[in-house]
Amino acid sequence: MNSRPDFAAVEAFVRVAEAGSFRAAALALAAPVSTVSVQVSRLEERLGTRLFERTTRRVRLTDEGQRYFEQVRAGLDVVTEAERTIAEARGEARGRLRIAAPGGFGEGVLGRVLGQFAREHPHVEVEIELCAGQLDPLRDGFDVVIQAEPAASASLVARKLGAPAKYRLVASPEYLARRGAPTHPRELAKHVCLVMGTRREATTWRFSKGSARPAIVHRHATANSWPLIRDLAVSGCGIARLPEYLAAPAISEGRVVPVLDSYCPAVEQMYAVYARSRHVPARLSSFVATLQKFLSVWPGCLPKPPRAPG
Repeated sequence: MNSRPDFAAVEAFVRVAEAGSFRAAALALAAPVSTVSVQVSRLEERLGTRLFERTTRRVRLTDEGQRYFEQVRAGLDVVTEAERTIAEARGEARGRLRIAAPGGFGEGVLGRVLGQFAREHPHVEVEIELCAGQLDPLRDGFDVVIQAEPAASASLVARKLGAPAKYRLVASPEYLARRGAPTHPRELAKHVCLVMGTRREATTWRFSKGSARPAIVHRHATANSWPLIRDLAVSGCGIARLPEYLAAPAISEGRVVPVLDSYCPAVEQMYAVYARSRHVPARLSSFVATLQKFLSVWPGCLPKPPRAPG
């Protein structure tokens, strides 16, 4: 057996084993199926054993192929990581980026941001998990966590994302035409309030205007999803208290209108939290920079509200 490894053939073998088919592996490698098949056959001939059981419907690793796959995949990962490190030293963003974010923020903001990020950094593979509660990037296995709390320990870094975002009270034009618009927070007790959460007790909505005391509102409808609360408001079910990043698009599109805006519900600062390190991967620093740039003009980046005819 030739002592020099055929790295192209090894990579083709690993991709076929991971994908479960020669066609899928060829797509991943941007190579013809025939080329991948020849490379794997060449590797089998070099090793003197069959690595796959091939049928017309599927490809399955043999016992020898499984043992070989487990060993060479780790080595291929080391080579891939070494290449990524060199590429990032030149300022190129590569590799996998694992992101965790609150559901409302993810659905209201990340889709807009990641479109631009993907165009600028095509070699970054993004994984997003929408979740509730505070996470630890180190403990939970994320590169970056988007949250409304600063870093919980000295081993983490927290970068502010834009200016503090205020909450907005909103309702549909149809609801306000039917029930009237409140002019003071104390009047919320007479309205249908849509509340984020699942607990049954009364909820306090706080306002920043000095003359307004915290308003106790009764939960006429609750949900543990910000987008669902927004959709209930759009449907005319009541008045909702939404984060700016969810309220602003619906206001801009005319689906809801602001309520008690002059009283300014309490603000919330969003952070990008990640592990403290001497070397921050280019894929992570580029993503945080893109997110900061986007949110620095929020909500000026949104479409203008439609004008009434005439």
